[in-house]
Amino acid sequence: MLTLDQLRERITLPNAAERMGLTKVSDNGEQQLWKRANAERPEISIGVKFNVWRDRDNQNGGSVIDLAMWVFDLDYPAANKKVHQLYFLPFLTLPEETEEATDDMAKLSYIAGKSLEDQERCRVYLKNERGIPDHIITEGIKQKTLGWTNYTNPNVAQGEPHWGGEAVSFITYQPNTKMLAAVDYRYYVPELNGGMKTKSLGQKNGVFWMLDPRALRQAKTVYVVEGPLDALSIEAAFSSDPTTCAVALRGTQVQVNWQLFLGKTVICCYDKDEPKPDKRNPTGPDRCYSAEAEWRIHEGCLAAGVPCFFVDRSEWEYGQDANDVYKDSQSKEPFKKREPWLIPGLAGNSEDKPHKPRLWLPTHDYQQYWKYRVKDDFTSMAKMSRDDDGQEKLEFVDVAGFRVAGLSRVEIASASATTTGEHDDSPHVQFVAMYQTARHDEALQRRVMNDEQLHNLDTWRKSGPIYNPRAFSRMLNIFERTIGIGSVQAANFVGLCYLAGKPKVNEGKDCFFTEPAQQSPYHNFAFPRGMRGHAGQVVEAYQETFKDNAAARALVWIVGAQLKLYLGFWPHFIMQAGKASGKSTLLKRLSRTTGMKILSGQSIGTEYRLMTSVSGTSHPVGWEELSAKKADVIARAVSLLQESYNYTETTRGSAQTPFLIAAPVLLAGEDVPVESLTGKTVRTDLSNRKGPMLNENLPKFPMYEWMEWLAKLGRKTVQENYEIAQQKCRAYNRAQDNDKGADRMVDNYSALMTAWRLLTAFTGIEDVNGDFERDLIAEMNSHISDTTNDRDPWIWIVEIIMDEIAAGRYVYPYVFECEPHNDKEPRYLCVRVKHMMAHLSTSVALREKYNNMPVKTARVLKHQMEQAGVIHNDSVVRSINGTRSGHMQQLDVKKLEQYGISVTAPETLRAHREPML
Repeated sequence: MLTLDQLRERITLPNAAERMGLTKVSDNGEQQLWKRANAERPEISIGVKFNVWRDRDNQNGGSVIDLAMWVFDLDYPAANKKVHQLYFLPFLTLPEETEEATDDMAKLSYIAGKSLEDQERCRVYLKNERGIPDHIITEGIKQKTLGWTNYTNPNVAQGEPHWGGEAVSFITYQPNTKMLAAVDYRYYVPELNGGMKTKSLGQKNGVFWMLDPRALRQAKTVYVVEGPLDALSIEAAFSSDPTTCAVALRGTQVQVNWQLFLGKTVICCYDKDEPKPDKRNPTGPDRCYSAEAEWRIHEGCLAAGVPCFFVDRSEWEYGQDANDVYKDSQSKEPFKKREPWLIPGLAGNSEDKPHKPRLWLPTHDYQQYWKYRVKDDFTSMAKMSRDDDGQEKLEFVDVAGFRVAGLSRVEIASASATTTGEHDDSPHVQFVAMYQTARHDEALQRRVMNDEQLHNLDTWRKSGPIYNPRAFSRMLNIFERTIGIGSVQAANFVGLCYLAGKPKVNEGKDCFFTEPAQQSPYHNFAFPRGMRGHAGQVVEAYQETFKDNAAARALVWIVGAQLKLYLGFWPHFIMQAGKASGKSTLLKRLSRTTGMKILSGQSIGTEYRLMTSVSGTSHPVGWEELSAKKADVIARAVSLLQESYNYTETTRGSAQTPFLIAAPVLLAGEDVPVESLTGKTVRTDLSNRKGPMLNENLPKFPMYEWMEWLAKLGRKTVQENYEIAQQKCRAYNRAQDNDKGADRMVDNYSALMTAWRLLTAFTGIEDVNGDFERDLIAEMNSHISDTTNDRDPWIWIVEIIMDEIAAGRYVYPYVFECEPHNDKEPRYLCVRVKHMMAHLSTSVALREKYNNMPVKTARVLKHQMEQAGVIHNDSVVRSINGTRSGHMQQLDVKKLEQYGISVTAPETLRAHREPML
């Protein structure tokens, strides 16, 4: 949405008055008088020089929005929207950052700054009371993550909650940045503060405290604890190991992005709290809230593909935390001992007080469960035996050369629900197994299985060796009880899609394909991330590298492809370029900037490979030099592109593997032979438009942030902006009013204009930047005029028949006729439309062309020709070669030539005559 100042710059009041339906009464060069259509005398005067207006009573006046309010009797917001619609301007209301949020951040920055003024004073408490070594405290002071405060609230009495007092400050930053997120206090004397030991200010979810925020980058093992004091204790215990660090979640209900921990092993070490009565169900079993927090962490890590283990706290006392244990032991050994059980958080034998378990196992399963033991990437089973003295001993038998980390149920949304957001009437249930192997280090692998594959050991052997099949099968039977742990709803689609009725950014890791490499070219793809401010820099660079926005159109098309979710379609893109025009270089840079895959000729050599290249995603793919392929490959490619213009669901193979044909395709080359696809494409031409090279240090476009922004906009907002862009494109469209093929092309370019306008709102640049819309409309009109003769199937068929007549291969009756007073120029062609289709379908040489034609019946062909106005007379009778031929159509040769169809007629022509009776 433009500001009032921008509207004043772009719109003159006389032009606005004309568009609003007012009538000019007089004009002396400086002042104009206008009136409404039903008024008898002038009602307003417009000052041309200062671009202001006043009514005759001098009670109303002002800007163009005030004029719209007066003319249409609207309030200010509605009048503002009306002005934008009259001039086809983008109207997008964006949420602005509230002053309250800005004030809170300023207050938090002030508090953090005061805490850092006298950091050294926290050393006494941390060293003497908490047993933290000096070098750990010094590191926290250096990294500005430790501070000190003695603030007291003058409005609260000492001993009351929120009074304050001396406290250690723990400063938390956003992950991998130095952007302030929160400040936490640990009070020296909680009694002076009304019994409050801690206080937290700022953001809670999504952030965590670390001694050194940069340590996470090189860490291989990350201990997750409840509070910063526990994290300091872990850092002290493992101070000699630079690959181990600790993070404090600052509570038990905190949610963070566990994707940040990919490639690392997470070890939970929360407090050993005593079970407490359930507040919601006092008569039920007691609950241990710290243990339940660890269960949630495990589920989050499992979903992110991060290995997660629990510290074995069976020997700890109730009420102890990591800091208490470290003070007593001054060693890392208590933290290195992990739970050995198959399911983290579910002990095989425990002497702890009974409380609500993570999972209820039937007796016959629990009797076998305790036998299983796991390491990071290995599974074994305990076996009781006797030694030579007859004493019982525990032996371990190998079960598998990998560890099953989890087995969960996944409900896959149907293609219809994924692409429309409607209620899902046919979801599909699958199972996903997460496992860890030695060859993949600290990364969980994922295998998606159908119900019948779940107990098929041959499927599991693809993950690693199984030494004891019987014990492994029994283990799987136990894991079936855990199906509900980590169960999720998912959509097998990479890009912006609907999940549970809401728009969501889906990446490769979020999908659960049974055949990943075949079902989507982006099955393991993560969209480029970056700073939102980089987006404008990228757009402006592409506007400069080729003149007339030739390269910028390609960039806008790629990033705008995610609008397909809201519009229901997205056109394909034709990039034409001569030799040495910079096409290959531009394609590589587009791939680097957006992550789009450019597929080689070998990757699209068969129909199956073509299908797999456009399946399961709305992120575009590129096909180079399609014209170099065989005719049958090109025909199959065009057929597939017709389907991927919208969404098409299909299945393949005996397993009925589902494929969702959806990806828009960039077709690049000197010649792109897709005439039948003209109405579903937009284009750009790079020839003679090369500009300066793109900077090698140009950042990637922040695709993920852009898609998240689109997800918040919603379908209604995008549709409204598309309608405004569509009105502008139609207003400047040069095609004839009855050209239906051109109307679809206008819709395609309107979608591209919508993407540009949303992109300018996202980046903060103006929509007039680089005259993108002007160049886009010029390209649209050029595309429409160049393809007037390529958009209708009847033209292709008649062209083939004219070539057959010229070559003397047309065997059915026909005759050319001239005007009565001009026997040199052919005027009409008498031919039967049914014979034209018969010739096309029965000729061996034309069989391949016939198979690829969208029109295969004479009835449809005749209907299209009648709509085009090329049939002068229907059902005429002529005598040809001594044979009476009836039910012929008399085609107007002049009109055929207007459609670009060349006619080869004999020198001797028959005179035109009235139809025979």
